Amino acid sequence: MEKMIKTPCMACKGHQKLSLVKTSKKNHLQVTFSKRRTGLLKKANELATLCGVEISIIVFSPANKAFSFGHPDVESIIDRFLSRNPQPDSGANRLIEAH
Repeated sequence: MEKMIKTPCMACKGHQKLSLVKTSKKNHLQVTFSKRRTGLLKKANELATLCGVEISIIVFSPANKAFSFGHPDVESIIDRFLSRNPQPDSGANRLIEAH
């Protein structure tokens, strides 16, 4: 019996690791952000559903537009976070207050 050896197909990249380098083209930057944002929010939703956790994410696009996800909702999680961690000099608090 012969053993079959799989060789990597150069035409089909599959789930290969990509190098993390910021693109200089604004169109590619927006497309990449949109795809990554969708994946991030999907993972946050899965984490909330599968583990029963409360989660909130705020992301700013390259065009400085804010996107948020919260389970159960962003405001209640931010309020809960701020009441437990009353440190006004924290960078996270400044980001939350800016939103």
